[in-house]
Formats: sequence, C-alpha cells, structure tokens
Amino acid sequence: MKALVLGAVIFVAILTLPATAQSPVVRARFEPTKGILVGQPVRLVVSIYVPNYFTGSPEFPEFEIDNAIVVLPQDRPENSNMQINGVSYAGITETYVVYPQQAGDFHLPTAKITVSYAVAPPKTTTSQAPLPALSFHADVPAAAKDLDYFLPTTNLTISQSWSRSLKGLRVGDSVERTITVTAAKMQAMLIPPLSLDTSNGIRVYPEEPTVRDQKTDRGDFVYGRRTQMVKYLIQKEGDYTLPPIELKWWNISTNHLATASLPPVHFSAAANLNYVSELPPEPEPITAAPVQRMSLWKRYRSLIRVAAVGCTAAFLLTWIGWRFVPRGYRSVKACAERRKHSEATLFNKLLRACLHNDAEQSYVWLLKWLAIQYPGMSLQQSLQTTDNPALTSEANDLGTALFAKGDRGHPWNGRKFSTLLKQQRKIRRARLAHHPYLGDLNPKQPA
Repeated sequence: MKALVLGAVIFVAILTLPATAQSPVVRARFEPTKGILVGQPVRLVVSIYVPNYFTGSPEFPEFEIDNAIVVLPQDRPENSNMQINGVSYAGITETYVVYPQQAGDFHLPTAKITVSYAVAPPKTTTSQAPLPALSFHADVPAAAKDLDYFLPTTNLTISQSWSRSLKGLRVGDSVERTITVTAAKMQAMLIPPLSLDTSNGIRVYPEEPTVRDQKTDRGDFVYGRRTQMVKYLIQKEGDYTLPPIELKWWNISTNHLATASLPPVHFSAAANLNYVSELPPEPEPITAAPVQRMSLWKRYRSLIRVAAVGCTAAFLLTWIGWRFVPRGYRSVKACAERRKHSEATLFNKLLRACLHNDAEQSYVWLLKWLAIQYPGMSLQQSLQTTDNPALTSEANDLGTALFAKGDRGHPWNGRKFSTLLKQQRKIRRARLAHHPYLGDLNPKQPA
C-alpha cells in the first residue's frame, strides 16, 4: 500500500514538473548595491524570461518608492535569449532609475509583470510574474551630516549677473541681480534657496526662483539649475556691502566637502533731491461728521445681495464642475487612448521600424498590430490567416534574426517586409469593404 501511494506521488510530481520548469522567470537587481549616496541615481534592471517566444509585449509595472523619485524606463527594451534547465527562453529587459531623497533603507514594492508567451506553440499563455523582494541603503557621508542640505555632485558652479552697472547709483535707483547655481548629474529641486541678506537702506524684492532639469533621452540627469532673481531698491545714500554667498556641496569624485561662493559686492549711492519715497506722507486728520444710526439691513443690504448672488453662482459652478468636468475629462482621455492604440497608429509605427531595419522594434509593433487586426490569435495563427507565403517567410526571418543562435539563415529585410505588410493590409481592407461582416474568407486554422 505504501509503495502504491509513493508511486502516485512521484507520478504527479513528474506531471507537474514541466509546467513549473517552463513558467516565466523574473530577475532584478539594483546597480550599484553599496556606497549609494542620497540624490545619486540607482538603476533597477528588471528582466522577464519566457519559454519559446513572446506573443505580446510584456507590461512592466509602474510603481512608487517612499522618499524617492522613480523614473520609468525611457530607452528601448533589450532582447536576449538563454537556456534554463535545458529549455530555451526569450528575454526582455527594462531599466528603471531611482533617486533616493533622504538617508535610509528603500524597498522595492510588490508588483507584477503581465506577459503573453507561447508555452506550447502556437497556443498563447498569459500570466503574471511578481518582482522579487529587493532593497538598498542610501546614506550621507559623516562629514556632511551636520549640513542643512546635501548636494552630491561631480561639479557645482555659482554665477551672478546684474541688470546695470553698479557705478553712478543714486537714491531711488533699482538694480536686478540674477544668481544661477548649476549642479552636474542631479535634480534642481535639491539645490537649496540662497540667503540674500542686505544692509539697512536697501529694500529687497525677491522673485520666485526657477528650477530646470536637463536630462538625456534615457532619463538620466545631465544637470540641475536653480535661478534666483532679486531687485534691490536704494532708499538712502551711502556706501553698501552685500555679504558673500557660499554653498557647500559634496564632491563625489574626491569624497570631500567643497564650497562654491560669490565674493562680497561693494557699491555707493549718491543723494537724489528729486527722489520721492514710496510711502506718501500721512494725511492731516480730518474731523469726521457725526455718524447717523442706520438699520443693519440698510447698511449691509448691498453686501448681502452681492454675497447671495456670489454664493449662488459658486454653488452652480461647483455643481456644473462636479457633474460635467470628470465626464469630459474621461471622454478626452479615452479618445486619446483609443487614438494611441488604434490600428493606423500601430501600423505606422511598425512601418517606421521596418524602414529603419530595426528588428527588435519591428517585432514589438508587429505583435501589437496583429493583436488588433486578428484579435485572439497568436502570431503564427495570424500569418496563416493572411495566406501570404512571402509575408510569412519574412516574419519567420524576423523571428530568426532576433532569437535564433548560430546560423541565422537569410538576413531579414525591413524594407521588403514593410512592402508586404502594406500590400496585405490593402488586400484585407478591400475584402472587408465588400464583406464587412465576414472578415477574412476561409481563414486557415492551425491543425
């Protein structure tokens, strides 16, 4: 009896082993893993591997990490293939960039990748593969822990310009000062505001600072720039000195604190007999006539009427906004989403990739376009439905160019493939114009 039970268990394990061995595999890692500073980029490399080949583009998740900025993948995904337990797997890799904003531990949140693949060609299987549990630690160097802010960069510069010369100033004149701070490979939002103290006799009018980030096409920060403008109005004659401006930053190339500074500014202002102060002299007191008593309604009836009309209008506007604005926004968003995923848009992107002879992108847009043209069908089923041997041959050459090892056979020709695609699309449209309810005539089904 025990031998029978043991044999049944082994039999079930053997049956379930292939399904387990041929499930999608997710691998992820942070780069770097040690010595990470606050504000510096950390790359999260995520790869999804499936047995045989992909039948659709994987849906990589969007997520947030507390106290960090997460930049979604900007560059093209990387295609690869490998052997896992003797099974051939195709892989696609995406890279996120994480910028920690303060010291501490950062954990990758729970998320899943939705992927479609051919576990038993030409049948398509869709599943969700979870991301692994990962974390990293970001810190601030001991020499910089006492600073009110932390600026890790390879280079930081501070410069200033004036709207006019500081010579020949008189009381009543104003001059604008523009201070620009530029930090390499970091966000402008991390650059702190500058202290612009001045002497008695000068009124300061600071403007709202502007920040600008310059990024590469892959989303990496080239530099961050903070521009601060201030206007000085001279109210008294005399000699003035504006104090120096200093900004400490951490040089990640030398691992030492550095200081960027502007020297003190000296200038003089002469008297101006024609200058009129901003504040007019106080008027002489006027004896007020005795106030006659009036009822509250007579005194405030105009205000009450205006308030009543204003409240009514505010209520109507709020109701209209609550009733119609969300609906309009959803309609516009849905229209834009439909246009983005329309058959014509996907086909144009497929043609552009083919004309550039970009096999990876051509394969990605081909799968998306066929999913709309032939919904519910795999790649091989769609090609059989077209009944176009030339198109099928070029599609097979495309798959060989991407995933085959060793001898790749005939090289794939993107321009020829685009011509065949346009011809097939034209034929299918003409067929649907004569038979709008029939679709493809006599589609071939896989055996």
